[in-house]
Amino acid sequence: MKNSKNVERARQLVELARTAEKREENDKALGLFDDALAELGEDCTDAFVADVLRWKGTLLRERGETEAAFRCYAASLEKAKATGSIGHQAHALNCLGTISQRRCEHKETERLYAEASELAVKAGEARLLGMIEQNRGVLASMVGDYGKAAAFYSNSLGAFETAGDTEPMSWVLNNLGILNTKLRNYNEALDHLQRGMAIAIARNDSIVKNVITLNIAEAWMGLGRLDKADLWCVDALGQAQRRGDHLSAAGALRVRAAIERQRGALDMSIATLRIAIYEAEGAEDRLLHAEMLRELGEISRAVGNAGAARSALREAFDSYEKIGAVPELTEVRNQLELLQ
Repeated sequence: MKNSKNVERARQLVELARTAEKREENDKALGLFDDALAELGEDCTDAFVADVLRWKGTLLRERGETEAAFRCYAASLEKAKATGSIGHQAHALNCLGTISQRRCEHKETERLYAEASELAVKAGEARLLGMIEQNRGVLASMVGDYGKAAAFYSNSLGAFETAGDTEPMSWVLNNLGILNTKLRNYNEALDHLQRGMAIAIARNDSIVKNVITLNIAEAWMGLGRLDKADLWCVDALGQAQRRGDHLSAAGALRVRAAIERQRGALDMSIATLRIAIYEAEGAEDRLLHAEMLRELGEISRAVGNAGAARSALREAFDSYEKIGAVPELTEVRNQLELLQ
């Protein structure tokens, strides 16, 4: 067991890691998290070790290193159980839920969120409970239950606004922006996203800023303002590349490919999408994979290759079916019918 000096030194290293994260020095941050864990040691019984493992896991998750993030979250849960901390267990379960959600394992995701929610109530973790509500909203949105998603988001945002907790407010506002983009309420989406962006900028939160930047690009694309969409998309791509975030870079490149397709720059669109597919390799984001297949179908149709379009859209349909993305299934089915 490490003494209090080791724990204090580990806390100092974690503070340096969090500062490095804000400066987009993610490799440095990961090294500092590892130094903190080494300082704490394998046999550490302080609940702080569960925090460090979780924070490291979240940095890895945001970089698109899904399996590595999963291992950190699993280790965090193990340490939380060993220390008997209900609150730390709830946090770890919620984070494991985000990994299952990325992998589109809906039953496991709901189980993890339900267990995390129950423990968060027992631990009196009101903030965490709001975060779990939000994550459940994301899951509801993915399967097409937009009314349920809106209710989860509204409850979550209201709780955070009452508490004056701006960090999770920016997350919920981003998700409300995504939801309204799906509903084609693009101006309302932009209102939510711009509110979230103002918070992210004020907090110097590079990860949330990057996510919202790309979602603003998609909202402008929905409004047909490809000039504005492209500017925001280029900004999102640059942010992701500076942080070494391959998953966010892939998402930005997918949107860039769609913009180029709509502009008629089809050769550029194909090249951009190929890079997106390469960037996403190994990230295990099944929804993004399906979206890229769908975009490949759109580009193939635009160049007049109906056979390639049908093939890509059928693959996209199968992928959406496996992850239970009901709205996208309907849309792709309609696209396939137009190609018959």
